[in-house]
Amino acid sequence: MQANIKVVLIFIGTFLLFQIEIKAQAAFDSLNLKKAKHYFKTTIFLDSYSKANQKFPKQKATKLSNDSIIDARLGSFGVKQFNIGFYTPIYTRTYYNRDSTVYSNTHYLLTGNFLSIQPSFDSIRKVHTLLKYGLGFRIIQNSGKKGVWFIDIQPFTTTDITTSTPNGYFRMANSFIYSHNYSAKFNMRFGITKSFMWGNRYYLPYLGVRWGKLDGVNFSIQIPKNISLNIPINDKIRFSIFTKPQGGMYSFLNNDSLYYFRPEVKSFNFTHYEILGGIRLDFALNKNFSGYIDAGSSTRSNITFYSTETSKRRPNVPYKVYFYERSLSPTGFLNFGLVWRFGKTKSFFNDRNMYDVFDINNVNSPGDVNSGPGNMEIPIKKSIKQSKLNLEDIQDLIDVTDQ
Repeated sequence: MQANIKVVLIFIGTFLLFQIEIKAQAAFDSLNLKKAKHYFKTTIFLDSYSKANQKFPKQKATKLSNDSIIDARLGSFGVKQFNIGFYTPIYTRTYYNRDSTVYSNTHYLLTGNFLSIQPSFDSIRKVHTLLKYGLGFRIIQNSGKKGVWFIDIQPFTTTDITTSTPNGYFRMANSFIYSHNYSAKFNMRFGITKSFMWGNRYYLPYLGVRWGKLDGVNFSIQIPKNISLNIPINDKIRFSIFTKPQGGMYSFLNNDSLYYFRPEVKSFNFTHYEILGGIRLDFALNKNFSGYIDAGSSTRSNITFYSTETSKRRPNVPYKVYFYERSLSPTGFLNFGLVWRFGKTKSFFNDRNMYDVFDINNVNSPGDVNSGPGNMEIPIKKSIKQSKLNLEDIQDLIDVTDQ
């Protein structure tokens, strides 16, 4: 009899426990917890750049030339530039293989920027404000194995808003790049890019090589974008030594009669480029807000004026043969920015291909301005000796894998 009672009690207890487990599972499922859809956060960054005015180098006093006349009209050249840029994920698709050990993903991003640049000339009273703005679209395909494909389309418009005179041009900057991760420590990239930061309209080959892990010390050569030695201190502070080009093409009104032998022309094209070299410090206050500051020397600075009419008549000739062209001596520069990131992401901790996805997106910053938010999304890998496996490190790991 007692044995039967024990069997009944065990049966009842098992039944009740099973019911409790089912109810608990139902209650958990009823929470409708939202899973992250994307690997990218919506990112907005503000960027400010400036360098002091420089006098034009003196020309040989042989005879009065067109360039010397415009030199006198300009006096000197300096730059103040402010840019607002963003990228946001529109759609992310993930593919798993049969045993779910390898997955690939495709990222569709909307990009945009609004840039204001003020070239400063001592002898011109009214400062010209030149704008460059546009929306773009990029696709990044991660094969899940060793390859990452990057396609970027960036249409934009330039205009001079110094007066209400109508002017402006519509242009297109594009990139098509393949990135191959031979290992976590070695990467190569090949492709083609159309960029206006060199002050021209030509497609250029893209060649990139990186030695070292993206979550550690690495040396990166990305031609024609930048060359940098990147030294992460921790997840809050990162340091780099770099050299990179910067510049663009803009509309410029002829209200100062710089194009003096064609006064009927309302506007012409202004281009400038320079090679920047210096140090950069990235810092993060939390996982959603960071900033950066870099300073150094601006070398090989060049400005050019040319007319659209002349360009149409001689389409295959470099821009610098037109109208006016000057190179300037080296000087210092200062650049700083603030970055905001919004939303949660899927886990990508210790995924070398996803790190490469973030890096190729940030090296090719929105708006063809060659300055952007940096790689603060990539977590710095800690060794067991560094972490000592304490509770704080466990919390950091949770934050990294579920941002």
